[in-house]
Amino acid sequence: MLTSALEMMVTWTILGLEFAALLTVIVGFGWSLAHSISSGSKSVQHNGYELFRRDLGRSTLIALELLVAADILRSLVLELSLPNVSVLAALVAIRTFLSFSINVELYGCWPWDRTKLKGAENTT
Repeated sequence: MLTSALEMMVTWTILGLEFAALLTVIVGFGWSLAHSISSGSKSVQHNGYELFRRDLGRSTLIALELLVAADILRSLVLELSLPNVSVLAALVAIRTFLSFSINVELYGCWPWDRTKLKGAENTT
């Protein structure tokens, strides 16, 4: 009885995380579009496309983190077996690579060089 209630709670948590990831992508797209349009009309200095890419990339990163959390719960709590853990490892590796790539695209430097980038911005 307790086990099925716990499984049901974990299942709903997984579905909630997956729904939150989907909602993050949808709302992030809308916010990115609205923000780039409104900011682009206010100032010529901001490139609307670059602003859209940066905002959309950030929302995509958040969605990827939510999906990784859902996959970890599903694989380690609900369906613990060696093949499922192997699939989890592959999914986490792929999503980590995507997150890393998106971060490099957003900031234009390696994550460990970001402190140098902030230091350069403060001196100008």
